[in-house]
Amino acid sequence: MRSLHIIREMAVTLKEAYKILGVSQENTDREIKARYKKLLIMYHPDSDPAGKRESKDDEMIRRVIEAYRKIRESEGEPVHDTYEFTWDAFENRAAFSERNIFFQFRIYDEALPPSKMARGRFVWDPDMEEFSMFTKSVLEACKDVMTDHDIILTPEKVKNIFHLMMQEYVLPADAARKLGKKVREDEDKEVYLFYGFIKEEPLAGRGVSKQINNEPLNLFLRDDRAVAEEMVSGKVLGSVSFDEDELYYIVLPLLEDPAVNAHAVITRVENSQRNKRRMHVEIELTIPKNLVDTPVSNARIIKEWIGRV
Repeated sequence: MRSLHIIREMAVTLKEAYKILGVSQENTDREIKARYKKLLIMYHPDSDPAGKRESKDDEMIRRVIEAYRKIRESEGEPVHDTYEFTWDAFENRAAFSERNIFFQFRIYDEALPPSKMARGRFVWDPDMEEFSMFTKSVLEACKDVMTDHDIILTPEKVKNIFHLMMQEYVLPADAARKLGKKVREDEDKEVYLFYGFIKEEPLAGRGVSKQINNEPLNLFLRDDRAVAEEMVSGKVLGSVSFDEDELYYIVLPLLEDPAVNAHAVITRVENSQRNKRRMHVEIELTIPKNLVDTPVSNARIIKEWIGRV
């Protein structure tokens, strides 16, 4: 990897620094750092997928680093002049396999082919890695593992090994804090809001109140699904689905964590075909501030699947 040494020219003002990074004083330290990292990825020489650079790219990365330095120094935290391009996400050393990190560059509105940025047992960082690129990475690693073991890539085996490997690269509480909407907190806990929906089971509507807006729900796991039931009657309404696929790997593991409290409420009901109803729900997860994710290792289960010829 190449290192880029920044030669200080005319120092930017704090106002200019925020403008260069596209952030403001309202953004958190984590948001500012995430924006800084993304800009470094875009402009750093090691990340150029086409192998061509313009002089303005070097000037831009100089300005990005100088801007970040200015903001951090204004907070009393100095930044070193030399930056070496590395992917600094946490690594789950117990993960079954390494994976590639991909980044999707764009020229105007045109997406370029994904560029490989790094390789390792890195967990998914929502601030840095798009979920679509993350799943592409894990699926590729899954198929490589199966090919290396001379396993026929049947849909069932690919699906099961893929999901097991996905679990190894996701830290649910950490991802929830980054993707969820924080609605309140106290000294010990933070509450994050997520959105989902329930497609009512064909028989579930029998005996269920038609006026169920703002109905509180219990959530529990059954067969790796988040199942919702009416809190008062205990009537099962169906399983919770999400428009964002990443939430399946965040919300479901946290529902299983005894340290996390989950509450849900129906916010809106839509009638759909065949008299079924689509119920929109808000899910609140109360996560202790001191809760630290324990990286998952599914090596034993993956080996069992690999052994099923």
